[in-house]
Amino acid sequence: MRFKVPRRQPESFRASALYLAGEIKGLSPDRVEFVEVRNLFTDNARAASSVMEATAAKSVRCKQPAYHFMITFDPKDAAAGKVTPELKRKVAQQVIERMGLTEHQLMVYSHQDTEHPHMHFLVNRIHPQKHVAYDRHQDGKRLTGIVHELAREHGLNILRNREYERQLGRDVDDLAPALSDGEYWKARREEREALIPLGKVATADLRRRLKDDFYQSRTWAELNHRLTRKGITLERKGQGLILSDGERFAKLSDMGKGVRFNTLEERFGERFDDFMSSRAAEIARDDREGQLALDTSDLEPEERRTVEGMLAGDIDTSPEGDAVRRADQADMDYRYWIQIEAAYRSRKGRVRYAEQQEVWHARQAEREAGWITKREASFLEGLAKVYKDANKARARWDELEKKLGIKEAEDAIRKDPFLLGAIKGVRIGDYRTRERAEAKKSFRYIMQRRQKLRDARLKHGQAHHEIEQARRRTKAAVRELEIIQNIAGSPAELRKRLAAKIAARARALERLSEKALKRANLADDRKEQLERAWRMHKKRQLERERTKERGRPFGLDLDLFDD
Repeated sequence: MRFKVPRRQPESFRASALYLAGEIKGLSPDRVEFVEVRNLFTDNARAASSVMEATAAKSVRCKQPAYHFMITFDPKDAAAGKVTPELKRKVAQQVIERMGLTEHQLMVYSHQDTEHPHMHFLVNRIHPQKHVAYDRHQDGKRLTGIVHELAREHGLNILRNREYERQLGRDVDDLAPALSDGEYWKARREEREALIPLGKVATADLRRRLKDDFYQSRTWAELNHRLTRKGITLERKGQGLILSDGERFAKLSDMGKGVRFNTLEERFGERFDDFMSSRAAEIARDDREGQLALDTSDLEPEERRTVEGMLAGDIDTSPEGDAVRRADQADMDYRYWIQIEAAYRSRKGRVRYAEQQEVWHARQAEREAGWITKREASFLEGLAKVYKDANKARARWDELEKKLGIKEAEDAIRKDPFLLGAIKGVRIGDYRTRERAEAKKSFRYIMQRRQKLRDARLKHGQAHHEIEQARRRTKAAVRELEIIQNIAGSPAELRKRLAAKIAARARALERLSEKALKRANLADDRKEQLERAWRMHKKRQLERERTKERGRPFGLDLDLFDD
């Protein structure tokens, strides 16, 4: 949810009410889902606006009595079936009460003509009895608190109000968006901070740092390796990709004109989800088998020691070095499995979307079949008004179309209507009976009805074609999901594995020290990323200790409530 108070407020109740009701030329009343009124005897736009204007005229001091604001809902909530008309009415009532507008004249229009379900509030600031204007001072601040409260009460998403932030003079790009409860608790479970978007300056800096990596990479694996060395991972988010350092993120599309999800998939010749599936298979195999030891059984002792010494030459074997190496590996494993989980979710979403499209096209085919029935009845009705035997006339028309073609058959019938049979009524010279005159008048529209019948049949055939296409897409999406399921396991197994990676990462970070991190032989970007993860882990540890301390006098383990 979010609110919007337009800077330009209405100058006329009547014009605003007619616009919101869809009674202005070019608009349709179908856009209105329902209308609610308060302290008005009618919901008719013209009558109600006249009453509001008469009430507003009783105040001489108020120059702008009309007050308009909107409440908007998240399309995701609407898709989930949360935004019902009943909920909208309840929210409207609660907004009116908490804004202190219960005694004022107002109209609430719920519109359904956009992707975002929304409601318009048209309020008369002049009190009908006291004739005092409603004070709009800090109405944006009040609406912010009300919208946030109602969203939490009804389990709805809180959308970011960028326009209000700009009005307050804030730098929109440096502010974190409102987080959903799901993202907040997910971040807490995984002992990380919720991802926030980078600002314009930081995004431009990241684009400059990664420019060569994007243009020089030839495969997803090479790009992933290059970005990992700089502490950046590619992660699925919705239908696209983001670049994350574990704390902040930027969209892939922000990395330049040539860096687009589809463009990279075409250049690399591999879909990102397929790459993640193969990467998941490699990691799962390593988890099962462990790192394969180098086979030096056929070497002499001196040769074996030489090879092993070369392999271990750059490895810090001290306890501090071992702790850093284990933490680095555990953190990378965790981040890889986070990406795999995102790819898994993406494929599940693709299957769900494909199935929804298949159902939609099936319903569309049913509607088109209904239109064929209606068009056939209309066509026969038209023939019955002209010809004595409508069925015989239709059969002859079909034969002519098969023999001559559609256009030629129409031209022939237009020149000689008797090709289809005997026409109703009688004509003697210029005299026509009433039936013949009616038949001549109706004959003009037969061609149009025949064309509409043909169009309905074409649309029905197209709908069946779309159903077949949707079925193929569904099968392909299910096949892709099964591939990653065979690798990553069921959703429960994947969650279990991810939980194990989170626990392993926490244990590895526990053994780290600030001194070891400073001495670590890692790239600066990777070292900075690992240090952030370590500090976040310490912060969570401190929070848990404080929680336990607060509950100890009461014999409670308050940390259990977080879980």
